[in-house]
Amino acid sequence: MPIRLQHVVSLGIPSTAAATVVVAALLSPGVPPAQEDRPGPLVATPASNTDPGTHAIDVVFAVDTTGSMDRLIDGAKRTVWSIATHIRQTDPNANLRLGLVAYRDVGDDYVTRPFALTGDLDAVYAELTKFEASGGGDAPEHVAAALRDALGMRWRAGAKKLVFVVGDAPPGPRDDTQPYDVLAREAGTSGIIINTVRCGADPTTAVAFQRMASLGGGEYSTIAQDGGVQQVATPYDERLGALSASIDSTAVIAGDEAARAAHAVRMEAAAAAPMPAKADRASYYTKKARVAKGRADVRADGDLVGAYATGGLDVAKVTKDSLPADLRDKSAPELKEELERRAEQRKQAQREMDELTRKRDEYLSKHKGAGGGFDTAVKATVEKQIK
Repeated sequence: MPIRLQHVVSLGIPSTAAATVVVAALLSPGVPPAQEDRPGPLVATPASNTDPGTHAIDVVFAVDTTGSMDRLIDGAKRTVWSIATHIRQTDPNANLRLGLVAYRDVGDDYVTRPFALTGDLDAVYAELTKFEASGGGDAPEHVAAALRDALGMRWRAGAKKLVFVVGDAPPGPRDDTQPYDVLAREAGTSGIIINTVRCGADPTTAVAFQRMASLGGGEYSTIAQDGGVQQVATPYDERLGALSASIDSTAVIAGDEAARAAHAVRMEAAAAAPMPAKADRASYYTKKARVAKGRADVRADGDLVGAYATGGLDVAKVTKDSLPADLRDKSAPELKEELERRAEQRKQAQREMDELTRKRDEYLSKHKGAGGGFDTAVKATVEKQIK
């Protein structure tokens, strides 16, 4: 069946420059805002989306979404922010993009559903929350198709390129793509590291996943069928979640109603996350803001508050048609005053979040959960390969 692609704007360029580019695009009739590259040939794109002084890291998760993977998928949803935060802790200057490939097999509702690499991690999380375990029933799955789509993402030149293939069934022989071992070998010679995570105890899966990782120059891990995820709640989670929601509420998304609707979907997904996941998200953005040297927390492309706070917005040039309906009647001075108010609210929340994130990190270092889960395996592999 047709492959569904969703394309989202990258947060990979510097904050001020990003604001200028996005706003300029929105104010130019007929010129769409920049979009992520579609998955395509196994080639690297220029590293133009990388801040000076940062390190580009592109990570794609190819996840088996058949019926037996339900608990692993739930664990991945709860820990994706923790994994992203760990990457930033390992490399504070990481310029991170994530991509996804959901895969099943021929005869299921779909074979693969790729989601392009993007720096908009809220978009990645919202997509991940749509993953549902269903289908399957026979042992082999179309692992080769998942690997093909993962390798076909638009990787940045000079980036650390990592793929994690996660599943509990071996690859099945199919005629519509190259075999998984051929693809893994090609990736290994192209600078893309293939890591594999076997769920459960199937020995045939172990052999295939070990071979895939070996040919792709990566690591093989094995975890429990349920994913083994152990989240640790802290005394700071609820307040961090509330502060993060306060920052989200200050956003003014410029553009059309489709852009605002897409942003609303992402915020709904973030608001529905478990409390520890909300705290992980707050921690990720807090650490990202620290690298930005005290500038306001910038989370969404097209956000006029972030653009204003970083000095990349001329309020007088903002067209009324690009504003949300409740702000269109404001004059330029009134709009500036409103953006200043929201930027100050964001700044105050970010200041408190910064201190609470430090305390939470200290708490987590003393109350570590049991290891051996999906998130633990991914974090250990990423840390080793980034360093």
